[in-house]
Amino acid sequence: MRNRGALTGVNAAAASLPYSAGCRFEVLPTMDQRRTAAPSFHSDGIPPFEETPSPARLEGFSDGVFAIIIKLLVLDIRVPREATLHGEPLAAALLKQWPVYVAYVLSFLQVGVVWANHHTMFHHIRRSDHVLLVCNLLLLLCVAVLPFTTALLAEYARAGEAELRLAALIYSAALAGAGIFFSAIWQHALRAGLVDARADPHRLYALGWHWELVPLFYGVAFGLAYVAPYLSVGMYMFLLIYYALPGPSVVRWMRVRRARQAAKT
Repeated sequence: MRNRGALTGVNAAAASLPYSAGCRFEVLPTMDQRRTAAPSFHSDGIPPFEETPSPARLEGFSDGVFAIIIKLLVLDIRVPREATLHGEPLAAALLKQWPVYVAYVLSFLQVGVVWANHHTMFHHIRRSDHVLLVCNLLLLLCVAVLPFTTALLAEYARAGEAELRLAALIYSAALAGAGIFFSAIWQHALRAGLVDARADPHRLYALGWHWELVPLFYGVAFGLAYVAPYLSVGMYMFLLIYYALPGPSVVRWMRVRRARQAAKT
């Protein structure tokens, strides 16, 4: 109590002293004032920088994981050894590995499309929080298992029906999980206000519909894996083509259409 009173007295005395050239006194806040001081905010209502960390490290870490996954995919492609040919032409031995090639191309494109859309998503996300970090880690968890599920699908592509179905279900489950968490990242970013406030709201609406349908499409492909595994793989190829080529055009069309509707109203 004595120290607090002394500090208050010093501040009062300093405030009463006249200002002279070369000598300037500053009134310091008391300990109680420091404890009860409210956190400062900018004029636009956005909290200070330390309260809203940038997602730059999250995006950089994700890019590194995607790069490693793509490198691991190619390790399953084996070179036919000369000692194991036993007079068989090399072309025939290479042709026998066609399931490995198909699975590699399919999974490479899957990772590439996820990375491209992830890049587009974080172009609009300007802040991050703990929930966003967790959802992004779960997305990477599902994508990182693709080298294993790809090798499994390639190995049992010509096996019995039960083995092929199980391999296709495991492969589809990983992709379906990736679709769920990818959509969860975007939905949380919108609800939590992590998206750049300057972004075009019509484009955000179009992207929301574009990515919200990912879990639905991948869920249908997962169900097809139980009924017809090859049909499920065919649907994944269709989704790859859509999200890589016409998908961005559909987003632009939806943005323009919604902007015109808003202008009429």
